[in-house]
Amino acid sequence: MRSLLVAFVLIGVLAPPASAQVASGPFETVTVTPGEGVTLSWNGHRYAGTFEIKAASDGLVLVNHVTIDDYLLGIQEVPFSWPEAALEAQAVAARTYLLWTIEQGRAGAGRTYGFDICASSACQVYGGLDQVEGTLGHRWESAVQATAGEVLLVGGKPAMALYSSTAGERTRSVQDVFDSRSPVPYLQAVPSPGEESPFVTWSFEVRDRVLEDILHVAGLVEGDLRNVTVQKRPDGAGPWQVIIETDTGIVDKTTPEFRRIMNRWAAQVRPDLFPAPYGEEGRRYPQTVLSSTYTITKTWHYPAEFTSGFIDVYAEYRFDGEGWGHQVGLSQYGAKAMADRGASYGDILAHYYGGIRPQVFDAAEKPVAVGLAWGEAEIRVGADGPVTVTADGAALADAALGTWTFRPGGGIVVEPPEGLGLPPTLASIPDLVDGESGRAVLVAPTLTAPAEVRMVVFRGARVVAATAWKAREAGKVSLVWDGLDHGSIAVPGRYRLLIEARSPEGRAEAFATLRLVP
Repeated sequence: MRSLLVAFVLIGVLAPPASAQVASGPFETVTVTPGEGVTLSWNGHRYAGTFEIKAASDGLVLVNHVTIDDYLLGIQEVPFSWPEAALEAQAVAARTYLLWTIEQGRAGAGRTYGFDICASSACQVYGGLDQVEGTLGHRWESAVQATAGEVLLVGGKPAMALYSSTAGERTRSVQDVFDSRSPVPYLQAVPSPGEESPFVTWSFEVRDRVLEDILHVAGLVEGDLRNVTVQKRPDGAGPWQVIIETDTGIVDKTTPEFRRIMNRWAAQVRPDLFPAPYGEEGRRYPQTVLSSTYTITKTWHYPAEFTSGFIDVYAEYRFDGEGWGHQVGLSQYGAKAMADRGASYGDILAHYYGGIRPQVFDAAEKPVAVGLAWGEAEIRVGADGPVTVTADGAALADAALGTWTFRPGGGIVVEPPEGLGLPPTLASIPDLVDGESGRAVLVAPTLTAPAEVRMVVFRGARVVAATAWKAREAGKVSLVWDGLDHGSIAVPGRYRLLIEARSPEGRAEAFATLRLVP
């Protein structure tokens, strides 16, 4: 069978019309609500639920309002290829952490900008529907459904179900990492054997002058660096301490504090060195200091050979650590290791959370406001179907197609899709177009207004193929017939192409004759 290459059939171009009149603002709040079965999109990702755009002093805020289950489907914390029990443990931990966060009330950016939980690794990594709609997404969806409503409860309320990527050999007690917290019985250190993470252990070296520069720029020390050591403590006794000695005195920080300083400043001062490389193929660690569990050892570097007239001897500091993340609560790689050994998700959760097992908790109707972005200079919201747009409680558009653009300007300034509110039209198609049997045909009409568009291929009165209706912007659009007639290569001959466009404002049709040659 010949490969299906593309033969291009271009439709003439029409100048796009202006959009129908829509109030442009400024507004305080704009809401975009999708029609049934419609999915919103932003920044290249697709999302369930509705979008709320709000004005703030530093730009625009984008909040995604979803149900708990839709939120969980968008969690992108572990590979979906992992064992079922590991995915189910992750689903329960993520659901519990979400509800615990909501229970605590909005804080930080959430309080400032009006959302329950952020979408980054600072909260839980939430990326919309892209991954769950991918090849292995059904496995994550099954894990969410299999654990529906299940939560880790303490005193009838959701537990603080912290989790991170890699523990190393052992997790950490919460008071040893978050030194502002009192001990929590179910967040104490436990073994985490068998992890297959690349970050079970890690190490890197840094010259004394480089480390000194970083600490100077960070404003942590003055003077020449003399030594840096780590004072370890037993589990539960509080954070380890980093002791920094200079010729002007001694400064001490906890290992979590020193980790934050290094992660903030090292790559700024020496981006050529940090994060440090590891392994082969030029890979670099995801952060400069991966966890709060590390030691620092001062050594001296001597050259293998002494060059005449010059001896390069200098001190360097070696960081040796284990784990990635805060290491409190569930270790994701530890959960995978337990699942590989046959443990159930209940056993996994009980191991990492002090014996607590999941219970059904009635919170299915609780809405979730996810902060996707703030401080934005522009937000563009698209959809794969019609949406309703309201501004400060009043409707701007109903069942509208196309991409909406929002910018700050004394509030929110709204730019509707090009051609909004106008009936779609299509450019004329040449009477006869040549194509080649076994090759796909691409038809590129120009729409004058947003519409759903499809192409139907006829041979006589028989429908050979039809593309799905798909929402398109005003302007040039692409419609592709793959050249197949119900799974077989279409035979040479004459075909009729019907291009259809539809929207709430009207419909348009255009025809062409396609001649396929051998």
